[in-house]
Amino acid sequence: MAVPRRPNVQSMRRLLDAKTEKEKEVESEDSSVPSLAEICLSSISTTLFRNKIRWRKLTDLAFEYRYVSKDRNIPKPIQNILCESMDDVLAEAKRWNAKHLEMFVEPAKGRRRALPKSELLRTFYPELVWKRHSCEIDDVATCLHLIKTECKNWPLMQFQFACLYARTELIYDDWKFDNYRLSCFRKQVGDHPVYDFWLTMMATINKDRNFFGSSIRLPNQKVAQCFLFAIRNGYLQLVEYIWDQLTDSHREAIGMIEWRNMCYRTRDGEAISFLCKHLCRMNPVGTCRNAWQPFFDAFQHLVHDEKSDHLERNQYRRKFEFLLKHCCPVLRTRLVKFHHFRLICDAFRYNEHEIFSLLLQNMSPDDIASAREHIDRIFDRNKTKTGDRLRRTLMRRQQTIQ
Repeated sequence: MAVPRRPNVQSMRRLLDAKTEKEKEVESEDSSVPSLAEICLSSISTTLFRNKIRWRKLTDLAFEYRYVSKDRNIPKPIQNILCESMDDVLAEAKRWNAKHLEMFVEPAKGRRRALPKSELLRTFYPELVWKRHSCEIDDVATCLHLIKTECKNWPLMQFQFACLYARTELIYDDWKFDNYRLSCFRKQVGDHPVYDFWLTMMATINKDRNFFGSSIRLPNQKVAQCFLFAIRNGYLQLVEYIWDQLTDSHREAIGMIEWRNMCYRTRDGEAISFLCKHLCRMNPVGTCRNAWQPFFDAFQHLVHDEKSDHLERNQYRRKFEFLLKHCCPVLRTRLVKFHHFRLICDAFRYNEHEIFSLLLQNMSPDDIASAREHIDRIFDRNKTKTGDRLRRTLMRRQQTIQ
């Protein structure tokens, strides 16, 4: 008589794990594809921006945007969603404008501009290149488009855009930028750190081979000034170009100079992610110590400033979430564990539900187990209903990821 075989538990588990992994892959692929509503909103908002901006200011367009949806018989919920999308488009245009204002050189004391810096970029607004199905501007594509079209007969502006985005195929074009033209550029924009960097490097015999010399203890002053300008203003292409030419000792020295200030400003997420990833690879302890103070200050203002208004609290909340989002996994883990899990313990003490759950999502199973020991000690001294609720949230999270 044949004995019936028992089902293999391990094989069943493997099949279930493979099924869940496939479902997660499908979900991730679906999440990366924008929905039809998002495509329509971005298309409508960017089209309205192109058609109505012309030579006008962004403030004038923002005032008119309020009445665009009201003049047409559109349902109220769709009006609200459309207004939010238009606000995102305006915020992105303001970001691009603020980023590129620093490309102009301040005139001498005895001279005055024909137009202020804020007015010089208005002619480029209709030519901005937007990302596909998104309310975001593609900075690199916009730079190349402006060089070919709007700045076709404007060599100085072509040179400025090429230098800011490290387009070496244009900068080293001897036919486009010959020695006579470069000498004129030196007189006009030679005081700017980025243009001074490129003009000095082009004047050397071996171009960039000896300009980033590795024998000196600290990087060249012109290199340092150009790198700091690029990382402060979010010119990531120029940052990557300089970073690839430096040694590890120079990278650590020049990166640590600006790292804390970048964490305080919390303006350009891509630049913070780039610098955080490379600095944590070289010096994770120093990177964490420099980032802890601005990170903890935003947390303290959010927790203790009870008299502050709603807008100020939202500002500190966005700053805290911004830093937590754009930090690399190594720094995020170190910040969460810093000073014996100070952040999550304080969030538990002051009943900050959103921050508590946000920190739990960015913690590993081992960190949650260690943090639970500290939270249990706090809960034993002061047992409250809200504390019990947060503690149960931590326990469910621990059981879920284990």
